[in-house]
Amino acid sequence: MTGRSLLLTAVLGAGAFAAPPLPTPAALPTADLEAAYVATRKPVSLAEALKLADQKSSDLAAARASAAQVAAKARLVFSSVLPEISASVSYVHTTAEQKFDPSGFLDAFEGVIDASIRGAGPAYGFPVAPNEQALAAVKSGFRDAASGSLQPTTIVGRNSLYGNLLVTQTLFAPQMFLLPAAEQSNQAAKYGSLEAREQVLLAVARLYLGIEGLSLIEDAAKDAELVALRRERDATAQQQQGVATDIAVLRAQSETAQARGTLATLQGQKVGLLAMLEALVGEPVRPLDGQPTFFEVTASDESTSPWEATYAVKANEYGLKASETFNTFDRLAWLPSIVAQAKGSYNSNKGFAGTNFIFDGVVAAQWTLFDRGQRYVTMHENDARTVEARAKFEAARQKARATWIGAKSNLASAQVALAQAEAQANLAARAQKQIDSAYQAGFSTSLEVSDIDSKRFFAASAAAQARAQLEVRKVELAAAEGRLAQTLGLEK
Repeated sequence: MTGRSLLLTAVLGAGAFAAPPLPTPAALPTADLEAAYVATRKPVSLAEALKLADQKSSDLAAARASAAQVAAKARLVFSSVLPEISASVSYVHTTAEQKFDPSGFLDAFEGVIDASIRGAGPAYGFPVAPNEQALAAVKSGFRDAASGSLQPTTIVGRNSLYGNLLVTQTLFAPQMFLLPAAEQSNQAAKYGSLEAREQVLLAVARLYLGIEGLSLIEDAAKDAELVALRRERDATAQQQQGVATDIAVLRAQSETAQARGTLATLQGQKVGLLAMLEALVGEPVRPLDGQPTFFEVTASDESTSPWEATYAVKANEYGLKASETFNTFDRLAWLPSIVAQAKGSYNSNKGFAGTNFIFDGVVAAQWTLFDRGQRYVTMHENDARTVEARAKFEAARQKARATWIGAKSNLASAQVALAQAEAQANLAARAQKQIDSAYQAGFSTSLEVSDIDSKRFFAASAAAQARAQLEVRKVELAAAEGRLAQTLGLEK
């Protein structure tokens, strides 16, 4: 035995005495970190998860409420063509009753008769000194006749009831030019909420498919753990038979610990993704076991500009149209407003009108000749907003096109990557079987076995990740063409 062999033997012997064999990890139960958490999750398909998100997502509820607010404000514009109807009723009690009694003027009327007969009588052949008895008879007859017809007229009674009904109709106003803007703003808000819905659905689909991919990688990690445990048992048995060293056992145990560490990391990531999925969906759910989701999505022809169908582009388009409508209104705001009014009144005191009911009809025009320059300030401000809206619309189109091109390219790349990953996984699986057979026959070393086990795990993990990424890329392409909900089986 050479000096180098003696030195190696001494080192191995010292290592054996200094560090006794580690406890066998095979005897320890594998900790399934996410088992208890997953058990509380309801297994659902992707379509069911998306429907739940559509119904219970807080983000979607906020986006829809915002759109409803815009729709409510847009309806205010229609008030310019709708009538305004108001009614009022009041009851008044006063201690100062007001009446007009014409009987108080009878004495004055008799004086007029007396003066008329005495002064104008001679001109008509009456004597200068008329018969006083006849004159008294005339006055008495006048008083009797007048007393029956000259009744008191109540102007304000002690208890009075008043009522008014006013109907105001705008015949023409410059604000009528804003009527199209109401519908345009409503459409912009509607498409904005649909875009928010698309983004929430896209996030749910990404998470769901990501969890599915993580589950496949976790399966590969569990398989790697089982292989490592088998290697460990073989190394331990060979050590007991004296055909393997402690280093081989330690290497096998290290590979088992590494596999379990990787599995624990994957389980922790899966729990985090499930919690995020619950936050988006609104319920504790998880993907179905053993049923990976598959979509069939192909890119549309670029000549049809499929990115123009996205809700973000449509929302900006209608926002631009609304701004242009405001520009038209700003240049016609100088026109007059014409209003018609119909007023009906009730007064429990007939007064001099002789009736309790009165109707008035009014047609009025209002023309603001100068408003201190406010109209011109608003016009220039809205012009600037239109420039901004046009820039946002063009930017949205360009971003949507870039997103579509990226999604299309990523889908093609994902298809190639999946084919390569599956080929590598199949090759690694065959190589593992060959090296395992050679190791059992004594024609390969434990290092070669460890290397091929590691390569097979990474190849299987890459294939699982590539499968999940391919479905994610399909979903992203559908979202880039504005047909995500349709692709996922949801109504618009």
